[in-house]
Amino acid sequence: MQPDERVFRTHIEAGPFQSGVDRGRWRLLSIAWPYAFITISAVARERAPGEYTFRFECSNYPQTAPTAQPWDVEHGRPLEPRCWPIGRGRVQVAFNPNWNNGQCLYLPCDRLSIVGHDAWRDQHLAMIWSSASNITLYLRIVHDLLNSSDYTGTLGT
Repeated sequence: MQPDERVFRTHIEAGPFQSGVDRGRWRLLSIAWPYAFITISAVARERAPGEYTFRFECSNYPQTAPTAQPWDVEHGRPLEPRCWPIGRGRVQVAFNPNWNNGQCLYLPCDRLSIVGHDAWRDQHLAMIWSSASNITLYLRIVHDLLNSSDYTGTLGT
């Protein structure tokens, strides 16, 4: 096992991650390093799932931030854009399948999204990844969005 995977596994066995599991906020589906498949719960909305799975790419974890995309576990591929979470405000911005061709979420903690957004380091300090961060930083942000009043469901199934 490589050091990045070892650190990741230590983090998911630790209190912050396990607290989220115990509270029903998220759960680990599987690890196929450098990928981790984690399901995050969403507030009930008409014609929308109660949870979404994300494929996190975690190479060089935690020195490098992970990147995540909504994932279709059944078919083993990225989630179709019509099935992505939708909403207003922050949700509409974060879950934009047109951003970076659906390869990541538009969040300050995401490895791909932070590129070219140097101002985010001052504007969104609490959401910026550092080598001292762990996966729960990213999970909390996504969980908060999927359980906010801005989240309205999906375009359709």
